[in-house]
Amino acid sequence: MVKPSFAVCAAALFCSAAFAQSQKVEIVTHLNGLDLVVEPMGVPLQTQNGPELVGVRAVKVMNQSAQMASCEFHMAPEDRTTAATTPTFTVDPNSQVIERVPGEYSPDRPYAEITCKPADASPSADSMD
Repeated sequence: MVKPSFAVCAAALFCSAAFAQSQKVEIVTHLNGLDLVVEPMGVPLQTQNGPELVGVRAVKVMNQSAQMASCEFHMAPEDRTTAATTPTFTVDPNSQVIERVPGEYSPDRPYAEITCKPADASPSADSMD
């Protein structure tokens, strides 16, 4: 009976320590009046060796409107040289998507920067052949 209690206490201490060390991440959003919620998925933790990312660097974008949204990540210049195109995606009305943030995580830059606009205002939608 002692072992299960010890395991529960140890798990509770570990979880509270992990949450206490997690940093609030900065996500820069340009939502252009859309009712969207953007949340981080991977979480940077403060470790002995400095900030470290736990999990995949991604964002969850929840579209709480009746309008489709077209979103695009902003990329640092050093990340643009390795990427073929700027990552864009759409979010259907009243739905959510999880998208990986391009580039490498750096504690001195925002976790992500994203611009979203109504999908019908997207120039890529007009250029379809």
